[in-house]
Amino acid sequence: MKFTFFRFIFLFAIIAFFSSCLNSSDSTIISTKAYFSSLTFAANDSIPYLSTAAFTLEYDAALKDSVIINVDSLPYSTRVDSVYPTFSFKTSAGAKLYFPTGYKYNKDSAWITGTDTVDFRKPIKVKNFATDGKTTRTYVVRTNVHSVDPEVYLWSKSSDDMSSVDAIYQKAIAIDDKLFYYQNDGTNSYLHTSTNGSSWSTVNVTGLPVNTPLDDMIEFNGQIFLSRDGFNLYSSTDGVSWSKSALTAFSFKSLLFVLNSQLWAVVQSASDNTYHFANSTDGANWTMIGTIPDNFPVSNFASVSFTQPTGKSKAVVLSGFSPDGTLLNNRWSTEDGAYWVDFSTENHTLDTLALGVSVISYDRKLLAFGMRTDTQKAYYKISKDDGLSWANPDTVRNVLPAALKATPRSYASMVVFKPRTYNKLDSKTDIEGSNRIFIIGGKLGAMVYSDVWTGKLNRKNFLLQSTYIQ
Repeated sequence: MKFTFFRFIFLFAIIAFFSSCLNSSDSTIISTKAYFSSLTFAANDSIPYLSTAAFTLEYDAALKDSVIINVDSLPYSTRVDSVYPTFSFKTSAGAKLYFPTGYKYNKDSAWITGTDTVDFRKPIKVKNFATDGKTTRTYVVRTNVHSVDPEVYLWSKSSDDMSSVDAIYQKAIAIDDKLFYYQNDGTNSYLHTSTNGSSWSTVNVTGLPVNTPLDDMIEFNGQIFLSRDGFNLYSSTDGVSWSKSALTAFSFKSLLFVLNSQLWAVVQSASDNTYHFANSTDGANWTMIGTIPDNFPVSNFASVSFTQPTGKSKAVVLSGFSPDGTLLNNRWSTEDGAYWVDFSTENHTLDTLALGVSVISYDRKLLAFGMRTDTQKAYYKISKDDGLSWANPDTVRNVLPAALKATPRSYASMVVFKPRTYNKLDSKTDIEGSNRIFIIGGKLGAMVYSDVWTGKLNRKNFLLQSTYIQ
C-alpha cells in the first residue's frame, strides 16, 4: 500500500514534468516579425500628462520611412526628460535604444529594461530584435510637446490708419475670410475690404443711406442686412450694391442677431406703436411676435449668437437704449428669441460698461471690448458662462496691447474670421489666417479711430495640436 502510494507520486511527478515542457515549447514562437505595435509612457506625480500620449506610426517623407510619433502633442511644459517607456512589438527578443551624439547619457545605446527612465526631449532610435534572433527593425521615436503656451493670446497692430474718412458712423463685419469695414460721413458711404487686416481696398457703395447708423449691420444667408431707417430694410449680396425693401406693418428699430437659422429684429408696430420682436427665414418675409420685456434695448446695443457646449444655440444682448432713451446696463439672454432672461438681476459684473460695446464668441467664451462709464478707460472682459458673469481676462495670457488700452473708445468693431476647412496638413497660411480676432476703429468724442488690431489664441494655430521638439 505504501509502495503503491510512492509509485503514484513518482508517476505524477513525471507527468507534471513533461506537461510543463510541452507548455514551454508551445509558448516559444520563432518569428521574423519585429514590427512596432505600441508605445506608452507611465505618468507620475511630476509628469501627470504622460499617460495621455498616443503614439502611432507615421510616414516621414524626409526619412522615407515610418517614425513612431505622438501626433497630438503633449501639453505645454510637460517634462519628457525622465520617462518610463513601454514598447510593444509584434514579437521581440529584446529592444535597444540609440541616443544622439552629445546626449546626456554617457553611452550611445542601452537595452530597454522597463525600469530605467529615458530622455525623450530629442528624437532617439529604437531597434527591436524579433524572436528569431536575427531579424531587426529600427525606428526613429519623436515625442511632441507644445513649445508655446496654448492659452496665450498674441495681439498686434495690423494697420495704423487704414482710412482718412471723417466718419460719423462705422461698422466692420467678417464674412468667411474677408473683412468688410463700412463708414459714412453724412455725404458718402465707403466700404473698405481686406483679407488680412493690413492691406485694404476702398470702394464707394451705392444704395445705402449716407446718414444711417451702421451698428446693426449683420450677415445672414449670404447677404448683408441693415435697418435703422424706419420701415425700410436694406440688403446686399456683394456688400457694394444695396437694395431697399419696405414694410408697412411695423418699422425696424434694430436688427438683433441670427439665431436658429432666423434673422431677428426689434420692431415697432404701426398700429399702436408697441415694441415687439420679429423674425424672418429669408430677410424678406417677416413675422412679428411677442412684446419686448421691460428694460430691453431697442437701439445701440451689442449682441452675439453662438452655440453652447450642449449644442443649443443662444444669443446675448448687452447695454443699449430703452424705448424712452434711457441708457441700460442690462444683459439679456435667450435660446429661442421668445423667452428672455435678464442676467443683470442676478449678476452685476458688467454694470460699468459704457455705450458702444462690442462682443464676440471665441473659444467657447464671450469677449467684450469697450469703455467704462465711470473712468472712460478701455474695458476688456471675458465670460466663461455664456454671459452670466464677467471678469478680467488672465493678466498674463490675455492682455491687450498697451497702445490699444491707452486709446479708449466706443463703437469699435470686434469680429472673428470664421475657421476654414483644411485640405492639407502643411497649409500653414490657412492656419495662421483663420480664427483671428480683429478690433477695428471706434471713436471717443470727436476723435475717430481707423486703426486695426488683431489677436489670436495660440492654440488656434496648432495643426492637429502637433509641434515637433527639435
